[in-house]
Amino acid sequence: MVDRVFVVSDVHVDATANAAWVRGLRDRRGCAGAGRDVLCVGGDVSDDVEEVRAALEEFQARGFAEVFYTFGNHECWMNAEDERVGRETSVSKIRDLLAICEEMGVRTRPGKVGDGLWIAPLHSYHHRGFDTEPEVDAPEVPPVERVMNDFRFARWPDNLSDMTDDVARWCDGLNDHGWDEFVASIEPGDKVLSFSHFLPRLELIPEKRMLFYPRLAQASGSEFLRKRVDTLKARVNEGNLTHAFGHTHFGWNQTLDGVRYVQAALATPSEWSKRPRSLEIGEFTNLSEEPLCVYEHGEFVEGQRAMWSDYYAANERAPEDVELLPHARQFIRQRWGPGRRATVSSDASSLHPGATGVVERR
Repeated sequence: MVDRVFVVSDVHVDATANAAWVRGLRDRRGCAGAGRDVLCVGGDVSDDVEEVRAALEEFQARGFAEVFYTFGNHECWMNAEDERVGRETSVSKIRDLLAICEEMGVRTRPGKVGDGLWIAPLHSYHHRGFDTEPEVDAPEVPPVERVMNDFRFARWPDNLSDMTDDVARWCDGLNDHGWDEFVASIEPGDKVLSFSHFLPRLELIPEKRMLFYPRLAQASGSEFLRKRVDTLKARVNEGNLTHAFGHTHFGWNQTLDGVRYVQAALATPSEWSKRPRSLEIGEFTNLSEEPLCVYEHGEFVEGQRAMWSDYYAANERAPEDVELLPHARQFIRQRWGPGRRATVSSDASSLHPGATGVVERR
């Protein structure tokens, strides 16, 4: 019987404070009932394979009964160590990571962890076709491949282009083994916690007119991933599916079409310094001694508020409004206006404090 399930994404242990956070998590070994806790790690742990291994080992050492994992875009970045050991592409790096997880006992495929509770890591990658909303009126904004570092540091085989949906389709195919049997085994009264690094729905990112980089959605989500989540939704009673995601570094807790979507990103120390409110979800911060608890004693945890999902609870999404908000317009003109050129971003978060530039007050 599982007591609790925790989620966290975007651990980024390359930041010293984040590595310390992992080591400082509460040690549940010897604690009554805590040996029945499960942890889901939603990618962007590091671009260094050995750092990913070390972080997952540390999570195991904290006494979690099971650790589940899926990779993020940072794990796909190629570095000097990959070259030294003969990894030629991001495909080989992903395969090595999954093999390491199997060797360690870290789970990367769906499985049942208690009476009526399934955990389903969903492997994915972003593709620009995920973004189906109108472009904003900002012709000076450069294309996504000139701005996001994924297009610079990931290296795919010649038959997979990250300019199309090739990579996203290939990564989605990693879920195929055992998928049909898993789905068929789910009973309507069961509960399912699925999780991914990337976004399964466009509604889980602020609208373009609010963003410092309005094309962010083109490197944020996957329609293939959404189909997986929709398949799971069709198998269970309403309210029995929660999906955790990461990548955009926003606290989030929103129910769409009967599915609850949450994000608890550890993100980076500088982000917590600049925009803590847009990262928080419930009681979770980068100072917490636990990741975010989403399941406890047989039920999904309710009431974990987050700034952006609170905003969309009160305001209808209006993607047809393509007029940039003043703060976004000013930033774009300063960064990419006449005489400027596109600069490279390290990930989906670095172009925006809070993705909007809104000053936060605590």
